[in-house]
Amino acid sequence: MVKEPHFTPQRMLNMLGLKANSLGPYALVPGPKERSEMMLKLLDQPQKSFTFLDYEMHTGGLDGKRVSIGNGGRYAPDTAITTEILCGAGAETLIRVGSCGSLQDNVKIGDLVIVTGALRGDGTSRYYVAENFSTVADGGIVAALKRAAEDLKVRYHLGWIFTTDALFQETPELIEQLNQQNISSIDMVTSTFLTIAQVRGKKAGAVLAVSDECLYGKFGFRDPAFFEAEQKTIEVARQALKYL
Repeated sequence: MVKEPHFTPQRMLNMLGLKANSLGPYALVPGPKERSEMMLKLLDQPQKSFTFLDYEMHTGGLDGKRVSIGNGGRYAPDTAITTEILCGAGAETLIRVGSCGSLQDNVKIGDLVIVTGALRGDGTSRYYVAENFSTVADGGIVAALKRAAEDLKVRYHLGWIFTTDALFQETPELIEQLNQQNISSIDMVTSTFLTIAQVRGKKAGAVLAVSDECLYGKFGFRDPAFFEAEQKTIEVARQALKYL
C-alpha cells in the first residue's frame, strides 16, 4: 500500500515555480553534475528549465524528442527530491544513467548493468511504500536499453540491484548474502528512483556503468574501462530513446 504524504507534488511545484509541462516528457538522469554536463552536449538548443540547490535541469531537442537532462542526485534522499521534481514537472519516461558496483563474478568493471528491479536497502523509499512493495523497472524501457546495448555491441547484464545508504557498511557478509540471492549490483540511488517513479505513475529504468567489483574489493573509479563504460551508458540511453 502506498503511503500518501501531506506535502503534495503540486505544492512542491508551486514552491519551485514549476508547471506540469516545464520539463520534457523524456528525461535522462545522471547522478553527478559532471556527467550531466557531458550529456548536455547531446541536446539541440538546450534551455535551463530550473535550478534548485546544487541541481540543474535543461530541456532541448534530441533525435526529434523533447528531452530534459539534469543531475539527479548521488544518494537516496537527494534522488527523491529530483525524481519528485521530474515526475511532477512533465517527465513521463525517465532513464537513470549511473554507476554501480558488481556483486557477481561475471559482472566486471567496464560492463553495463540494465536494471530490471531493485532490492530496497535505502531508508528513503520506506517513506513512500510498504516493505512488501515490489520495485521494478518498466519493461518497455528495459527492452529498449537491451536493444540499444546490442545495437552498439556493448557488453551488458540484466539484473536486480541493491540500493544502500551506508557505503562503508558493505560488509563481506552482506556482499555474500546479496551474491547468493543473484543480485547483480549495488548502488546508493536506483531503488529510490524507481520506487518514486512507480508511485507517481511514470515509466523508469536505469543503465549503469560498473565501477567496482565488490566481491574482491576491487575499485575501478580510475580505471579507463570505467570511463569508457560511463560514455557507453550515455550512448545506450540515447539510442534507447529512439525505441520509446
